[in-house]
Amino acid sequence: MLIDDYLDLLNYAKSINDEQWQADLLECLKNYADHSEEQSQADSVRALWSRFDDINVLLMELFNKLRAEEDSPESGPWKEQIWELKMERIYVAKQLQERYIRIR
Repeated sequence: MLIDDYLDLLNYAKSINDEQWQADLLECLKNYADHSEEQSQADSVRALWSRFDDINVLLMELFNKLRAEEDSPESGPWKEQIWELKMERIYVAKQLQERYIRIR
């Protein structure tokens, strides 16, 4: 159920003076908020892992290009991209580490 549904039910429980149902609904709302926060953190971690994997794929492609055509005039920009991607990967890894420390 959505949070709006719980709130509608809570209003109805108040209108009919059902205190037990109100308490149950309030407990559900507390759990809903906790679950939403956990889900948000999990989605954030998934997005970071996805970005980390994407960076690794890009790095592999650039390393393969560099290995195949090391003397190419295009190798300079590839090396710069590799450096930037490595820096971004370090940043993403630190964010992941912070999330895992906070989760545990």
